[in-house]
Amino acid sequence: MRRQFFKFATVLAVASLGVASGRAQNAPAPGAGQVPGTTPRQAIDAAAAALGGADRIGALRNFTLIGYGQYAYQNGGGNITALPDAPLKLIAANDYRRVYDLEHGRTRHLERRNDLFPFAAYGGHSFALQNQVLDGAIAYNLSEQGQATRGGDARDRRMWMHTNPVVAVRAALDPGSTLSNRRREDGLTLVDLTLKEGEKLTLAIRPPSNLPAWVRWSGPNQNLGEVIYTTHFYGYLPFSGVRLPMGYTTKLDWRDIEFLKLYVDGYVVDAQIEDMAAPASVTSPAPGQAAGGRGRGAAQPPGAAAVQITPVARGLWRITGGTMVVEFADHMTLFEVGGGADRVRAVVAAARTIVPSKPVTEVIVSHHHFDHTAGLRQAVAEGLTVISRRDNGVIFREMTSRPAPNFPDDLARNPKPFRFIPVDDHLQLKDSNMTLDIYHVIANSHMADAVFAYIPEHQIMIEGDIATAALDLQWWGDSWLDNIAYRKLTVVKNVPVHMDIMTTEEVIKMVNPGIQRVKEFCAQHLAKGNYFPGCPAQVR
Repeated sequence: MRRQFFKFATVLAVASLGVASGRAQNAPAPGAGQVPGTTPRQAIDAAAAALGGADRIGALRNFTLIGYGQYAYQNGGGNITALPDAPLKLIAANDYRRVYDLEHGRTRHLERRNDLFPFAAYGGHSFALQNQVLDGAIAYNLSEQGQATRGGDARDRRMWMHTNPVVAVRAALDPGSTLSNRRREDGLTLVDLTLKEGEKLTLAIRPPSNLPAWVRWSGPNQNLGEVIYTTHFYGYLPFSGVRLPMGYTTKLDWRDIEFLKLYVDGYVVDAQIEDMAAPASVTSPAPGQAAGGRGRGAAQPPGAAAVQITPVARGLWRITGGTMVVEFADHMTLFEVGGGADRVRAVVAAARTIVPSKPVTEVIVSHHHFDHTAGLRQAVAEGLTVISRRDNGVIFREMTSRPAPNFPDDLARNPKPFRFIPVDDHLQLKDSNMTLDIYHVIANSHMADAVFAYIPEHQIMIEGDIATAALDLQWWGDSWLDNIAYRKLTVVKNVPVHMDIMTTEEVIKMVNPGIQRVKEFCAQHLAKGNYFPGCPAQVR
């Protein structure tokens, strides 16, 4: 912004000098650096005129964006470490299309995703079609075979629909919308817009072109409480009488993450499009269906989570979804808090019933990835002390200190202090009832700041994502045995977060074919001339 202001000031200075030299015609018109008018509606009218005119915008029936993009994996919460400047893992979104049915207030979002890093399941590299639709208040998805299922969050999809400047300005021109709070910020004119459905967003307009510069809105987030999204527009070009951007960047208000970078190949305006009316099969929500999310961030299942407690050994239980409970002399300790606030609330309640006289006081978190920490805010709201690798405390403190004024969770409603016990290489928790060793995970390309737990009495290892991230592709398949050897442990049973409890022989029997599949995967891609991330595989 400063650079633009300096540029504009320089133009003014040169033009002023030009008056003396007979070149006064180069001076800008008065007010050229401001959006016309003083009211919110006048600002929107100026933006509409810049985009092609209110009449043209109002006459649009539909248009389709065609391009490709990149997402920040897990909203930026899935990197190799928790520190802010760690390299960002990305997901490619190819064959990206967004269809705007303006006549009927519907939208369709299509893309084919591929993780730009080694992912443990084939699905991360399958380019499977995502087909997400919004019809009014109904969000639903279509399989590649055309089967419709209710799913997704209607509000979230409506907000993403309005990350297009023409759609946003058209909504602002709608008599059912409310405009307010015109103001200036960093040389831009800002107007708050309340959609007729009730959602709020802010539109920024850049003078002197008067084209929309960005749109901003907020939404709930399991890991971060509430997130503010800002979608910036770049490179407007004309298409059938309207101007549309050739680039979009959506940033988060956390760590300035570029959540979605969208590159446009072109637009098709007022063409024949498929009917997006919700079929009868999805007009009623299926019980227990969860909202999906871009970038594979953790989505929250609605309603209370059902959990079951399974005894594993003396002083050790496993709760549905992969949380372990360890009994000490005067308290209970959990291992892992994935699955979202509802699940963790239910897990803590269940853990408190195992030995009612012993409070649940702390939780060991294996690593910072957002699928494993989707319930961290709830754990802190429950008063639990968090134990994890020292650097994970950096991101955990950020996650649990963020406000959520518009979408309050339990932590926002009743703030609790974040209490943290760091693990460097080894931490032992020991009393008269239990000894539990916590070790730093080595030899793992998935997570550099992870921990696992070991109970010497039972020769049990408790882990998340070391051997059991997924069955298909064991990119770091040597890690489990390498950690056991490095710590000189005897392990007879593995109690994982993601899979069923296994003996050592069963883990090896599961991992070894996955290592072979990784080698075959790399060989197949190399034979095609594709140099795939993670290949050649660094496994024995």
